[in-house]
Amino acid sequence: MLKKSLLLVTTLTSLSFPTWADAERWFEVEVYLFERQGSQLEETLSAPTSRHTRQPIDMISPLFATDITGASLGLEGCSAQQWLETPDACDKQLQQAQVTHPSSIPVTIGAATPQYATPGAGTVLLADSQSQFGDMIATLKREAGHKGLLHMTWQQSMLPRHQAKPVRLFAGEDYSDRFNESGFATNGTQASQNEAIPQFNFDLNFDDKQAEPIWALDGTLNIYLNHYLYVETGLTLHREGSKRQPQLADETAMLQVPYLHSIYMTQNKRVKSDEIHYFDHPNMGMILQIRKMEQPSESGSL
Repeated sequence: MLKKSLLLVTTLTSLSFPTWADAERWFEVEVYLFERQGSQLEETLSAPTSRHTRQPIDMISPLFATDITGASLGLEGCSAQQWLETPDACDKQLQQAQVTHPSSIPVTIGAATPQYATPGAGTVLLADSQSQFGDMIATLKREAGHKGLLHMTWQQSMLPRHQAKPVRLFAGEDYSDRFNESGFATNGTQASQNEAIPQFNFDLNFDDKQAEPIWALDGTLNIYLNHYLYVETGLTLHREGSKRQPQLADETAMLQVPYLHSIYMTQNKRVKSDEIHYFDHPNMGMILQIRKMEQPSESGSL
């Protein structure tokens, strides 16, 4: 009787706690985002509130961000006298000891060689040779006003919404050298009251990092499983333009000033695996496919 009871408990336990491989459901995701140039702006007054509390998965930054430290550059740092005599050079050297980003991100993002997911591992960026949108993208490029922004493919395990981690997507030009986060043009170099005397930047915060990039496209894509597959987009497209602002001297007079417009694509859509889905917006578009795939094995290849 005891043996039967133990056998029953063991059986129920094995059914209640499936192996990691059985619990995971892996899919292959391919996405292509593009801008419709020349279209009228569809701009909202404020950014949509993010629903995600988990840190997004970033597969792009490791390919392009560079950690430049003073040690790697062979820099010894400025002395107190050098800070007085050449403050600009010392400021520049200090700024170089930080993570830097390129001025733009290419449209196609992919691993150098074909990659495959492994059980229990995280999201895996695939090589461009593993993508399937090539012919479709070539056709879209022939359309007037079409500008490709981002094309990438990856493999990920699908989880319920409360466990799913969004994937961060960003691409295009970095506008942070000309605009701030509010969209207004940054002030140029400020003239010194006395250019003959070297000036030290006393407002410099040694703990501050360089300004965060403002990419042409930035945001998240969250895919989760709730009996069906769902896709949540939280994407921002930045477009350079102008905006009417009241003049400081006369608030009744309006002045056209440079401005970086923010255009949002916020959607939640139920999708079917293996079908190609199109997310529409007056200023941009997204093509996405979530493909069934052979589940990862311990060997690390499909």
